[in-house]
Amino acid sequence: MISIFRKIRQQLLTENRVTRYLIYALGEILLVTIGILIALQMNTWKEEKQHRLSEQTFYQTILDDLENDQKKLDQLSKFYQSRIDNLSWLLTHVRDPSLGVSPSEFGRHTEPLYYNESAISFDATYEAAKSGGAFEKYSNKELLKKLVEYYSNFKQIEDVLTATLRFLESSFEPLMSSVPNDFLNSSTSQQVLTSEGNKGFYSLLDSIPDQRKLATQKEIDAFLQKTEFESYLIGDLGRSFNMTNELELRSAQIKSLQEEIKSFIHD
Repeated sequence: MISIFRKIRQQLLTENRVTRYLIYALGEILLVTIGILIALQMNTWKEEKQHRLSEQTFYQTILDDLENDQKKLDQLSKFYQSRIDNLSWLLTHVRDPSLGVSPSEFGRHTEPLYYNESAISFDATYEAAKSGGAFEKYSNKELLKKLVEYYSNFKQIEDVLTATLRFLESSFEPLMSSVPNDFLNSSTSQQVLTSEGNKGFYSLLDSIPDQRKLATQKEIDAFLQKTEFESYLIGDLGRSFNMTNELELRSAQIKSLQEEIKSFIHD
């Protein structure tokens, strides 16, 4: 093609047809310009297509992460509902001594309170895209804004879980240290074992018989009347209800994000 253009130019110059040569030269420049513009447009189109595919792949993986987040939220909801049930049962019996609480009942309802869940967010895909600067190339800025807000809000869940753990360490464990633990075994700790607690620990407790003659029932009756214990139960209940509210809000966020992402992917 280049050789053909060259021959035409040489022929026009040889025949001294300057006007035709200039018209031809302008036409050639126009053709080259159009070719460059088409090539640039094709390159831009290819880049946009790649970015679109990258964005869709990103959101497909985010859907998997959100599903895993929801499973963790379901686990946390179950954990905190069980905690609320135990705290409510204890508070009811604290405020009505006539109901009576046996050592085994006390153990079944207090032992699960020693445990706390960890804060986990499946955000590897999000963080990788964020740190890699991929967000700048994504087209759906409104959806991306909601996703950023979702992952930023995880700190609220993390803060409540951290506060619960600190409350256990600073208040509950010291308070419970004054109560005999001779009633603790794999039977009284069934709730903990059901939630995948430490089976080895309770098997060890079962294997060590307590030969002491403790007035456990009397100690528990006195402990239940401590105002410090009632205050703890109320405080823990407040934190647990706070967490269940946070979990409900986050679950609603997940559902909304899932619907918007699926709509975006299938457009």
